[in-house]
Amino acid sequence: MRKSYRFGLLASCILPFAAHAQEAPQPQDSGIGSDIVVTAERREGSLQTTPISVSALGETALQQLQINRTADLMRVVPSLVVASGTVDPTTLTIFMRGAGQNGGTWLGFESAVGLYVDDTYFSRLTGANLDLADLERVEVLRGPQGTLYGRNTLVGAIKYVTKKPSDTAFGDFLGEYGSDNLVRLKGTVSQPLSDNWAALVTGNYFHRDGFFNAEALGDKKYGDRDEYGGRAAIKYIGDGPFGVYLTGFFSHSENAGTIGVAVNPTTLQNAREDIYTYLSPTRGFGKNFTYGGDLTLSWQGENVELKSITAYLRGHQEFVNDLTGGRPGNSAENGYLIGFNELTSDSKYRTFSQEFQAIGDAMDGKLSYIGGLYYFRESGWQMRQDYVLYTYDTLPQMVYPTTKSYAAYGQLTYKITDAIDLVGGLRYTKEDKNVSGVTQASLTDIRLVPVGGKLKAKAWTPKAGINVRASDDVFLYASASRGFQGGGFNYLALAAPLAFNTSFDPETVWAYEVGAKLSFWDKKGHLNLAAYRNDFSDILTSMTVPTGSSLTQNAGEARVEGIEWEANIRPIPELTLFASGAYSHGKYTAINPNSDPAKAGAKYIPNVAKWQYDIGFNGNIPSGAMGTFLIGGDVSYISPRYLGGTNAPMTLLDKRHVVNAFVGWQPEGSRLEVKLSAENLLKEEYYVYGNVIGGAYAMRSPGDPQTFRLSVKYSY
Repeated sequence: MRKSYRFGLLASCILPFAAHAQEAPQPQDSGIGSDIVVTAERREGSLQTTPISVSALGETALQQLQINRTADLMRVVPSLVVASGTVDPTTLTIFMRGAGQNGGTWLGFESAVGLYVDDTYFSRLTGANLDLADLERVEVLRGPQGTLYGRNTLVGAIKYVTKKPSDTAFGDFLGEYGSDNLVRLKGTVSQPLSDNWAALVTGNYFHRDGFFNAEALGDKKYGDRDEYGGRAAIKYIGDGPFGVYLTGFFSHSENAGTIGVAVNPTTLQNAREDIYTYLSPTRGFGKNFTYGGDLTLSWQGENVELKSITAYLRGHQEFVNDLTGGRPGNSAENGYLIGFNELTSDSKYRTFSQEFQAIGDAMDGKLSYIGGLYYFRESGWQMRQDYVLYTYDTLPQMVYPTTKSYAAYGQLTYKITDAIDLVGGLRYTKEDKNVSGVTQASLTDIRLVPVGGKLKAKAWTPKAGINVRASDDVFLYASASRGFQGGGFNYLALAAPLAFNTSFDPETVWAYEVGAKLSFWDKKGHLNLAAYRNDFSDILTSMTVPTGSSLTQNAGEARVEGIEWEANIRPIPELTLFASGAYSHGKYTAINPNSDPAKAGAKYIPNVAKWQYDIGFNGNIPSGAMGTFLIGGDVSYISPRYLGGTNAPMTLLDKRHVVNAFVGWQPEGSRLEVKLSAENLLKEEYYVYGNVIGGAYAMRSPGDPQTFRLSVKYSY
């Protein structure tokens, strides 16, 4: 009944507006290889003349590359490493150029890679791996962005740019069916309401049956996923200098938590040959609900635009999970036992942010500037309860974290000649973090004891750079910038008040980058290159220690450096060839001898893959009255990398090659498109997560199996 309601809700959005199909103009090219307009520097500009390392994927490119979720971006974006969370497949761990955060499930932790929807910052990575809907494009910015964006972004940002209401009616709708009863629906409708106002409504729904054999539960289709959400926006489109843009959204997901196969941590052998086997008697559960909105007020002067951006978000997450997927010896003959720990959690949070921004030009266009003031507040609570080794049923741990951040930022770009710009920027950040709560004294001492503390931090983070327009086809840039990420407390300590109260300090980085953006063959081809070096101080690493606690520590100083490339060429209008990739190298330059990575003899920075690449093609085959046939495919590769700071063998994820492909058809003169796509076409078996707890309990979580999808898309 509930599913029928959602289908009907989406249909009701589609039908009233279908009559406008002949009114809309042809859309701007946003496929692979197009030089799309980006807002990486908070103002519109060409991708090929934006002086930072940025990957930009328009709506068509996202479809061509089969980028359906945030985690899919890792296949095509250089130096980006994304993994599912430890307890919920919609929660992400995002790393870029050597830095990230493994604690996305827990309040109080923040990501080194900022996540933005338009100009709104999302502090929680819970629910961040939901189905991507209603997007105009995705921009992935590499390097510190503190002089441009309100919230700190230590090493980069992922920015989702949504579709906006306009004075022209438009809509697009997608229906998809695939392997394991996969159903995906999404639709967007935008309509002028009057000469002065326009509105947009979007909805999305996703379902997929499980593909795990849960022996203990007698379920051969274990692991269902359900997601749905929506967004509404209204925009002032009338004349005059004032602008108003108001949005509201919600998203909901339910799943069986992160699922994996139990592993013998000594031999590193899976308990079953079939990697899609789940041996725990725990029926996992994950549920996320997020909602909120933002209001942007603007005033456009002759040479300046003033903005006020106000956002409010709330979220609720619940989960139950066996963190090691049972035990390797589990069987019908031996019985089925939980692994080291069955973890239950319930949490709620809310965030408020306010940004005031000025963007403009001066000195007859020679000087461009951006400046802003920013305030951010997050508060909430989280409960966790553990059932350890079928012996210790802990009392509920409760924590109440609060974060307040204040910042002022600005960046100037001055044209010293028509071909050369100088760039200078500065940011000041002040942060206060407080936490209070209770936790069990120890596994054997069943008392609740108070925990908590306060942290304060201040940081000045500058940027300097130079841009050179050597010709219409050659754009060069170089920059040096400093990034900052606040410290915190170890909320993941298991019945260990001392570990909980042991805070970690802020992490900083000096980032150096040189880049070239080249166009050739009458702009039919593009080659973007970047070389970078990140020098980290107090680099944060996460690891699970033998007592079962997951801890974050400052491991010392480290250097991560690499080369990134993105290239595409259209030898004929109907064919696009593309490639992207990165070579990265990381090492500790001065490791803290008291840290767990030093004690374990760790040599590798977590989530730094030596090699990444993606290579593929996209083609359109015109066939006259029969319409146009579509074909495309790509192969992606990532080399082995460690997930854990101690470089435990169980956290080493092996290399993987994944092949995706599609064929499709567009009728002549129609905006209809039918496509058959295949993900993981060659049935590559690979893992997205691995961990060992308590020394004797371990689990690996596999990536999705081969998946076919048949989709029908219509737009106007």
